[in-house]
Amino acid sequence: MEFLYFPEDKSEYIPGIISVVVIFILSLLIMWLLIRASRKQVKQLQDKGYPVVYKGPLDEEHRTDEQKKNMESQKEADPKETSRKDRES
Repeated sequence: MEFLYFPEDKSEYIPGIISVVVIFILSLLIMWLLIRASRKQVKQLQDKGYPVVYKGPLDEEHRTDEQKKNMESQKEADPKETSRKDRES
């Protein structure tokens, strides 16, 4: 009994390829719809007067002072993090 099935007739790959392409196109369509809906919601929030600020959670420049202090205290408390810095320098 073979573990993997590789057909001799390569036309048996066609349904699999078609389904992968269809799923890929549908996933792109869904992402496009989600982005469009998100932009619509942002515009509605701005129209209502809410401030909309785009911040990346990992961006150093977008962190508040409190978040920066928390990050520094976590680095001091974590011995693995300090040992990594020692190895890098």
